[in-house]
Amino acid sequence: MLRSKTMYLDMSEVQRKMAALNHVILPARIRKGLELAGKKLMRDTVVGLPTTPIHRPNYPPMTLRQAGELRASGAVFVDGVKKGDAARYGEGATGKYQPQVYGGDPISRVNHEACVVFNAPYAMIQHETFPVKTEPGAGMKYLGDKLYANAPEYIAIVVRTIRL
Repeated sequence: MLRSKTMYLDMSEVQRKMAALNHVILPARIRKGLELAGKKLMRDTVVGLPTTPIHRPNYPPMTLRQAGELRASGAVFVDGVKKGDAARYGEGATGKYQPQVYGGDPISRVNHEACVVFNAPYAMIQHETFPVKTEPGAGMKYLGDKLYANAPEYIAIVVRTIRL
């Protein structure tokens, strides 16, 4: 006569740890990676060529100029939370256009996003259509060119931060 033996495998600890990994640990690492990559993109945009335009036409001679509000208006948001700004790159700028709150679309709980913003009212004009720059090395597409050229580097930053 054969007797049946029933065995139970308790997976509750594994499930608890997987839930922590999926809902706490990985999202925190993803957000940190996006913060580091977003800050690098913001810095690259301000200091790399073509650099964020500093001045508009008819400003004082080059020796009397200071960096302007456009550079100082840069900010990084991760999942809608401000994580950094470019105010110190504005030299004599007041930072009056520095955004304090995220102005993008709502972000669902299962998605994560880094958003680099230049908030001066003339930021898009300078990026898209303003052909004459008064600062040597400043130019159109100052944000988009960096994102396109350095995307693998920014992605690698996120990957290194997530790696367990």
